[in-house]
Order: sequence, then structure tokens, then C-alpha cells
Amino acid sequence: MSKVTTNKLETCQVRSGTDHPCARPAAVRLQDIPFCESCTREQEAYFAIGRLTEAVEQAGGKDFAMVVDLMKKIRLRRQRIQAPEPDAA
Repeated sequence: MSKVTTNKLETCQVRSGTDHPCARPAAVRLQDIPFCESCTREQEAYFAIGRLTEAVEQAGGKDFAMVVDLMKKIRLRRQRIQAPEPDAA
């Protein structure tokens, strides 16, 4: 996976084709796609899950519970990120 810091004025491309795109400035390019710092960490976690899943399949299913647990943690983190923030007073 190619990770390059970007100095260009770009926005994060996560959910760019949806009603709720990430509007944060891009800081990193992964596989030539701009991501903000937060979305970069999430994307790297998905890549790690993919690698773990492949390793589990090659190992005959051992450590599957660890992969499922990691997926749950990422899902919970994503829900917290997408939750609307209360207005600051």
C-alpha cells in the first residue's frame, strides 16, 4: 500500500459520491486517493482486516474471533465519527 503525504489543496474522497461526504482536508494519499488523517486510519484498518482475513483463511479459520472483534470496533468507531456533534455554546 502506497502512503504519501500530500501538500495539495484537496478534500478527503471518503463518501464523495454520497449525501454525506467527508469535507475535511486531505493530508495523505493512499493508492493515489486523497484521505484526511481520520479516514486514513480507518482505511488502513480495513486493509489490515483484509490481510487478517486472508491469513485466517490460509490458516484454516484460526483467530477468526479476533478478526470479528476488530471489525466490530471499527464499526463502532465509524458510528461515533458519523454521529452529529452537538452545537458548541
